Amino acid sequence: VPWIINNTPAAFKAIGTAASPGTKTFALAGKVKRGGLVEVPMGITLREIVFDIGGGIQNSRAFKAIQIGGPSGGCIPASLADIPVDYEQLKAYGAMMGSGGLVVLDDTDCMVEIARYFMAFTQSESCGQCVPCRVGTLRMLEILECLTSGKGTMEDIEELKRLAQSVSSLSLCGLGKTAPNPVLSTLKYFHEEYIMHTQGRCPSLSCKALVSYKITDKCIGCTRCSQYCPVDAIPYTPYKKHWIDDSLCTRCDTCRQVCPSQAIDKTDREKPNG
Repeated sequence: VPWIINNTPAAFKAIGTAASPGTKTFALAGKVKRGGLVEVPMGITLREIVFDIGGGIQNSRAFKAIQIGGPSGGCIPASLADIPVDYEQLKAYGAMMGSGGLVVLDDTDCMVEIARYFMAFTQSESCGQCVPCRVGTLRMLEILECLTSGKGTMEDIEELKRLAQSVSSLSLCGLGKTAPNPVLSTLKYFHEEYIMHTQGRCPSLSCKALVSYKITDKCIGCTRCSQYCPVDAIPYTPYKKHWIDDSLCTRCDTCRQVCPSQAIDKTDREKPNG
């Protein structure tokens, strides 16, 4: 504000685009090297924010998507990261400026789980006044939970899309109208991931119900994984190849992180029966 007063509103409006003049502050977070509050001119591209300001993706992982606009924002895939940041463009691609949240996602992030995570938040925040939001968001959350646990079907995906569109168009307030954005955008840009979850597979290997941990022949029998396992799912067998009791394993990933010989693989798990 002091800058605008000292330099005139016209100077501020000269920054940005004709339709969206000025600057915007974002909370840059997620799998980016340099996060924090950043003020950028309207019209800058998402890729410039992530790489020029944020320094790129952590640990040299692949850039996958950006969730922008807060819990009710949409997910923009990396292939569209060159679109300019302004109100009109983001809305056209299924996102929004919203509260200014900008979460960078890499190839270890599951887009179905991302949709479930944000739907859980918006569903809990629903005031319950109108039926579309009160019942619709709950049903959407139930379907997403089925999908991330490997129990969803193709019919569930179609029902999820129908519900998302209904909740968006029939809810009374802004929360209900925008709550489906993470679902609709991930269904649009990452539809294949939803299909894979109906087959009991998570391509990012991040949905706990859909992965297993296996110890390979690289194991040197150091017992480090056994010592760190919080549920004693790995028997203590010094100098021998270890194994994991799948019925006890909670998929916490601790064993894989502490293994000095990288002998633990995270793999697809067979789709649960029923």
